[in-house]
Amino acid sequence: MLLEREQELTVLDKAVAEAQSGSGALVLIDGGAGAGTTALLHRLADLAASAGLLVLRSGGAFGERGVPFGVVRQFVLPLLVDPGVPTPGPAGPLLAAADGPHPRDLTAADLADTLHWLHILLAGISADRTVLLAVDDLGWVDEPSLHVLAHLAARLEGLRVLVAVVRKDGPSARDPLVRDIAAAATHRVRARALSRRATGRLVADRLGPRCPEEFASACHHVTGGRPKDLKVLCDRARLRRLGGPAWHTTRLRELGESLRRERLLLLLRREPVVEAFAKAVAVLGDRATDDLAARLAGLSQEQCDHAREILSGTWPGTADDDPEPSVASVRAVAGIVLRAMGDEESSHRHRQASVLLDECGADPEDVAAPLLHVDRLGDPWEIHQLRTAAAGARRRGAPDAAVRYLSRALVDVPATSRVRAELLFELGVTELESGSASAGRHLVQAARLMPHIRRRAEVVSSTPMHVVGNDPQLADLVRETAAVLGTPRETDRHGRQLAMRLEARARYAGLHDPRFVTSAARRLNELGERHTGPPSSERELRTVLLFAAAVGGEAAHQDIARMARQVLDREPAHAALPGPALELLPPVLYTVDEPQAAASWLDAARLHAAREGAPGLMAGVEAQRGLLLLARGEIALARECGTRAFALADGAPPQERLLPVLTLGRVALELADAELAGQVTDSVESAADLRLFALQRALRGLRAEAHGNLPVALAQYLDCGRVLERAGWLNPAIADWQVRAAFVQHRLGRTAEAAALADECHERARVWGAPTILGRTLRLRGTLTEGPGGVALLRQAVDLLETRGNRYELAQALAALGGRLRRTSDAEGDRLWQRGRRLAAELRNTPGGIRSRMSTRPARAVVAGLTPAEMKVAERAARGLSNREIAAELGTSKRAVERHLTSSYRKFGISGRDELARTLGQA
Repeated sequence: MLLEREQELTVLDKAVAEAQSGSGALVLIDGGAGAGTTALLHRLADLAASAGLLVLRSGGAFGERGVPFGVVRQFVLPLLVDPGVPTPGPAGPLLAAADGPHPRDLTAADLADTLHWLHILLAGISADRTVLLAVDDLGWVDEPSLHVLAHLAARLEGLRVLVAVVRKDGPSARDPLVRDIAAAATHRVRARALSRRATGRLVADRLGPRCPEEFASACHHVTGGRPKDLKVLCDRARLRRLGGPAWHTTRLRELGESLRRERLLLLLRREPVVEAFAKAVAVLGDRATDDLAARLAGLSQEQCDHAREILSGTWPGTADDDPEPSVASVRAVAGIVLRAMGDEESSHRHRQASVLLDECGADPEDVAAPLLHVDRLGDPWEIHQLRTAAAGARRRGAPDAAVRYLSRALVDVPATSRVRAELLFELGVTELESGSASAGRHLVQAARLMPHIRRRAEVVSSTPMHVVGNDPQLADLVRETAAVLGTPRETDRHGRQLAMRLEARARYAGLHDPRFVTSAARRLNELGERHTGPPSSERELRTVLLFAAAVGGEAAHQDIARMARQVLDREPAHAALPGPALELLPPVLYTVDEPQAAASWLDAARLHAAREGAPGLMAGVEAQRGLLLLARGEIALARECGTRAFALADGAPPQERLLPVLTLGRVALELADAELAGQVTDSVESAADLRLFALQRALRGLRAEAHGNLPVALAQYLDCGRVLERAGWLNPAIADWQVRAAFVQHRLGRTAEAAALADECHERARVWGAPTILGRTLRLRGTLTEGPGGVALLRQAVDLLETRGNRYELAQALAALGGRLRRTSDAEGDRLWQRGRRLAAELRNTPGGIRSRMSTRPARAVVAGLTPAEMKVAERAARGLSNREIAAELGTSKRAVERHLTSSYRKFGISGRDELARTLGQA
């Protein structure tokens, strides 16, 4: 059944009629593979036979193009066995040659003789009967037979001979002899794909009349309407029972894709030019420009264009965003071609592609990409290209791609090679950027393979501290390497820097070890004061030592504060983001009550992190900003920063979530917010870090208190204390478990135990000397002590916190003192209690309200670190109000106003009211 071929059949009828009238004719049937060209040729042969023509059939075949005169023999040999066909005597030599063996060597004389005798043969036969020569697929006709057909096509005039040839789309259509034959055609027809309607009719004829439209449309889509493919698809669908009554359209599409792949692979086997082009494009991938594909395939641009056209017809593109359908076709074909290639051929072609891309000056990653598909790397050039590509990927912020390049390079590098050690190091550093858990293992392997201690020290000392702290094996390697390296000479600057980096990492990993904590202050004294900027290695070591000394709490807080400021002054904010400065210095400043020292430094770090577009870095900066706001008592703003940091770190690696968790957990403790404490506790996956452990125990205790379960709360606080004590973390400013435990013991009626714990905590706070924790312990002792002694302690706390320290702690001390004095109906008690409640409410206000007030504060005041209370006093003093007037307007004491002004003068670096007015006016 031929559908939609009415016009083509009319042309064929006309050609037969002309041939019978004595006018030789040539019919050219064009079309793509599977479009029905052979069916049209068969229909022409049937028409000719019905009209009484002598039909002689032949055709080219894949693999037989090398047989000389193979096609000529096919239509000459039947004449030898057909006694009803008279043959002229002069054609005897041609008939004898056709029945003989194939000639091995074909000479020009042989060709000329064949052309002559064939013309005589056809002229003699056609004198009595019209002859049809039907030749299928000129693309596979041997070259001598093509010469014969071209010779005959030019000499049909006066012969009752009809020549019908099929020319299928493909590179062979460009053959000069094929084009000569086509140019002599007197009639042309082209087999085209069927329409959707005709497809539906054919499918219904094959699978049943009740075929739904969706099923027929799927058939048309996967075959492109090519009749041959439609018939094959329907036959396979019937065998698999995909037709009625269920009509499995989805499985039909899968079957169609399989058929298309088969057809494509068959095309590639039969068309070397198309195969070469498709493989070149498949290997080059997205880098397949016209020029590169042509060079890799060894084809001309014209051949590539034609091959692309054929692939477009074979596998139509479906991507909507492709500029041309042929682009989608070639991309779709690439995966199939790659899977069809063997490992050896694939490796060879990918190597060729890599070399070609390098010669053309392609990007290092483009050069290395094909090498990922090579079965075995052996050339040092290939390893070099992969390492170069990895470096490029890291520069553009794609560590995962860099890991792929380096991992591939490692596969074929011998275990004893020095190159392997360097590759492992590069891989480990890159995995750190991508957050891979195998980074530490690879860094350890790299260091073990390094032949020289200096290079091993360089590898180990370049490892981020948090990785060393979380990997016991790596920490052991750090200590081992430091021991082997020893103490370099004073003149060995590089060696001393390596030693300091190793010491910094060893001490960071040993922050839970009391030996490292208690020796930190002594080591800081050994390093001494520096009036010039220390190198980055020494800044790293000083940062870790400062944190260790702060948690130990046995040094003077003023010394720690001074050294922390010195490190910050020389630590570039952008360089410190991935280092220990951001993690460790803000907590140090928190414990010494100097949050303003890091205000501008954190602002610069925040701007840099925003430019980098790194959520993890932004989370760390926001968390530390929140911590320093908490140190000033601005608890609502601190909560806002902590919440924002917590959101930025959502889904990030554990190390990037550490700082947000610590800050938001601290906010929950200050606010006694059990709900927030639960959210923070639930987000802690592992409490291996001592800071996280202490926070987790404190938050659990807070939640137990909120539920009225005081014994459980006390157990949590004491458990926290026992672990911190064993680690040497004695500073109550880091984890005030003693304050909380003492308050719970007091509520449980354990007065003596509470007092003893409060006295111990106060003594530690006194040694440390920072105002906030000292004021807190004074408030604790004052609360536990009845009578005038308790009032005196509470007054000491208020006086201490009026000018320095945490404003929120001042609010609590005021409320505690006012509450005690109110017991005796003292008017001062009511005033202090109201003031404390008002200040606490102000500091705990919604972030929006605080933000609106903060926006009116001069920038210079913010940078200087003035508290809101100090700012209120300073603004009124700058307007000319006296201390008494300011005290009356703000509802505070004249002495408190004097302290706020003194503190403001110190922070601004000025000496009086006149300079204060100019400073605020210029801000």
